[in-house]
Amino acid sequence: MEDSPVEHFFLVGDIAILVYLLSGISTAVLLYSLIEFYRRVFKNQDVRKALGQSGGLGGALRKLWLYVLLQYKVIKHRFPGVTHALIFLGILELFIATIIRALDYYAGGIILTPPFFYIYKLANNLAGIAVLVGVALALARRSLNLTPRLPKDPVYTVTLILLAIIVATGFLVQGMVVALYRYERGFESPLFDPVGYIVFLAVSNINYDFLATLYRATWLIHLALAQLGIALIPFTNLWHIPAAIANIALAPTAPPVRTLRTYEDLDERIEKDMPIGIVRLADTTWKQRLDYEACTSCMRCTNACPAAESGKILDPRGVIYGMRLALRTGDWSYRVVDPENPGDGTKPGVNPEAIWSCLTCGACVNECPVLIHHVDTIIDIRRGMMSEGSEEVPEQVLTTLQNLQYNGNPMGQPPMEKEAWFDELASKLGEDIIAREGEEYDVLYWAGCVTGYDPRIRPVGESILRLLKKAGLRAAILPYTGCTGEPALRMGEEALFVELMVSFLEELSKYKFNKLVVNCPHCLTVIGGDYKRYRNYLTAREDTRHLVEVLDNLDVEHHTVTLSKLVKEGKLSPKHTLEYRITYHDPCYLGRWNGVYEEPRDILRKSGLRIREMPRNRERSFCCGGGGGQLFYEIKRGRRVSQIRAEEASKTLGGDGYVAVACPFCNTMFRAEEENYGFKVKDVAQILDEAVEGQ
Repeated sequence: MEDSPVEHFFLVGDIAILVYLLSGISTAVLLYSLIEFYRRVFKNQDVRKALGQSGGLGGALRKLWLYVLLQYKVIKHRFPGVTHALIFLGILELFIATIIRALDYYAGGIILTPPFFYIYKLANNLAGIAVLVGVALALARRSLNLTPRLPKDPVYTVTLILLAIIVATGFLVQGMVVALYRYERGFESPLFDPVGYIVFLAVSNINYDFLATLYRATWLIHLALAQLGIALIPFTNLWHIPAAIANIALAPTAPPVRTLRTYEDLDERIEKDMPIGIVRLADTTWKQRLDYEACTSCMRCTNACPAAESGKILDPRGVIYGMRLALRTGDWSYRVVDPENPGDGTKPGVNPEAIWSCLTCGACVNECPVLIHHVDTIIDIRRGMMSEGSEEVPEQVLTTLQNLQYNGNPMGQPPMEKEAWFDELASKLGEDIIAREGEEYDVLYWAGCVTGYDPRIRPVGESILRLLKKAGLRAAILPYTGCTGEPALRMGEEALFVELMVSFLEELSKYKFNKLVVNCPHCLTVIGGDYKRYRNYLTAREDTRHLVEVLDNLDVEHHTVTLSKLVKEGKLSPKHTLEYRITYHDPCYLGRWNGVYEEPRDILRKSGLRIREMPRNRERSFCCGGGGGQLFYEIKRGRRVSQIRAEEASKTLGGDGYVAVACPFCNTMFRAEEENYGFKVKDVAQILDEAVEGQ
């Protein structure tokens, strides 16, 4: 073995038993923790059904490749992302190297032979350097507060230092091995072992016997610390490694907009007076619990949250972490809503004000590198509060829901007001603009509640209809005065939402059309996403089974997508070049929840306008403040979210100009601020209408 590049247990053969003893203890601790983790997450859950929702083995592997190995979402934030990638990928390589070393030992030394040995050594050097650099950057990030709101938990610092010491002692051990093994012959080559060469130079003049004793002591320290690190995984932030990997692998393959919890047994729950939503810890699903376990406390969710920035009590990380602490109590009867909870994740449960401060904008979901769905838990807790008649539900929320139930719209307007608008449209655009049963249409247009009942927003609907007709399409407006149920869903009144959904689908079943066009992204989301979640529910009920065909054949599209296609096809030709300052605000429910970013911009550019982009745009757009039902109620704490966004728009415009919107909620919220900030608000459809020939 003299010429072999590797001699396993060199000079420590007499104490090699400690490897098996310490690794056995650390592995036992980790395995026990993983078993308890499994029990916490999957208690009273159908594991096979849970695994089936994740897209199977192929889907899990794709997600692991993208989000774990490639760190796709992690590195979107450059500094913390690169820092994490250096540590994670470095540790991963060193872990793989340890496995290879063990395999080589049991295989009789046939694996770690030149030239693979040299590649192996160089990879270990680079991985160790990456970890040390990453740890240094992470410590600087925390000590200098380079990332806002990072938890001031000393355990994080101790964990980072422990990782650095493990790697550093590993370097010392390997360097001293070379110095001892080649004591008389000198170092072979610094090219594949640069760190080992540095250690070799530092210790090469030390007496052999003393160096051997120093090496054995360092080897023991390295072994003990490495195994201690493994044993501490369940008790430190390192726990996010197995939990996050599981959460990513088992995340649903459907878009987040379609992965909210669905109550297919809704009628049974109502009949038996069972809770709808989360009241007690036992009401959570396996995926929600896995979300809680996977949180890394990176604070990306909270730092992106409009409610948190505006000074509200909501801390999305605090909600998830508070639920994790509740889960760790092991008390399945634990009531999760606690008005005395600070809402920052320092004690079990959640603060109800935090839950009602959420705009459901999805910024937290978009930012989370481990695919946690904060909004799912928040809406489910709202459902729980509504289900048990909690006193913590805001009065304005109850008023809005009463309006929906008795007037068919969240504003409480008399239905005849919308009918009057239909008559007005007929007088302007022709009687055939109102859809008739039995007629066939290329496009059926749904205006929604805000557009239909707010005189300031109605011109948007008029422009859409005029453009559809100008493009040669047989188009008409759906003459329905009710609501899709979106506000009820976001406010947690599930039974009312389903009732309104059934009514809306019944109305659609009366008409023949190829495509349903909506100008409200909230309606787009609920019709195109949330309705489809309830397909099995509709199928199970005899009185709603006929609506499944309507749902399956329903092709719903946002008006900006439809109009953009018509412009590209040459059916609409903007010929009046518009010249004014303009910025475009990405609606949360159009962008993050439905992935529509470029079509509205294409329309604006084709109209001759140069868009001045706000700093926060596309998937990182900042909410207008009207989501999550808050167009109809307000949590009066801190600044208005709409004020923050309006200020950003005003600075971007740098003077008089227009904020282009593609959502009636955004339209309403920006109009409330335009007088204070000097801009005007127009929907993308109105701008195209102005630019098209003859307008």
